[in-house]
Amino acid sequence: MNDVIVVQKVKQLLKDIKNNGCAINNTRELQNVLITIKNSEYDYFMESLGVEEWYNKFVGKWDDRMKLEHNHYNFLKAYLVHKIGEVRYFHKEETLTSRKFVVWSQDCIASIQFLHRPHKNSLNIFIRSSDVLNLLPADLFFGLQLLDLLYNEFNIEPNDCDEVNYFITSAHYYLKDEDKINILQDDWS
Repeated sequence: MNDVIVVQKVKQLLKDIKNNGCAINNTRELQNVLITIKNSEYDYFMESLGVEEWYNKFVGKWDDRMKLEHNHYNFLKAYLVHKIGEVRYFHKEETLTSRKFVVWSQDCIASIQFLHRPHKNSLNIFIRSSDVLNLLPADLFFGLQLLDLLYNEFNIEPNDCDEVNYFITSAHYYLKDEDKINILQDDWS
């Protein structure tokens, strides 16, 4: 597999969890993890292929995962686009540079904030809990999709230094998946 940035980040985090994580509640966990993906680091189309390949090889069918996550991701996309429009409508002085473009959810992706700046756009995604092996690749790719949607929806010119930041309170894998982690370990350099 020719690793794309999402897969590279997931493999590195799995390695870090295996080597430094603590066992808790049938998982091995690291707390308070930050992952940043910059625009200059990825090709959107190649990321989509790489994440799909990851799922099909290590987790299950990508289409099945997307059926499970489809409504959640669409909700978050619509919610953030609506929030930006709502803030700009009701607070006429607000521009795309407002700090008020924040949405919340009860799911693992707990909140998202978009900051539009002339020199760098930042999409900040707070994840309260992440199954790194089985779900994080889809969530990381979702962040890239969401940033792309915001560019198109609001006619924002992308910058190479734009980034998606993922703040993960509990990054873990389940102990029942350690055989898969050990297989992956053979691929770690």
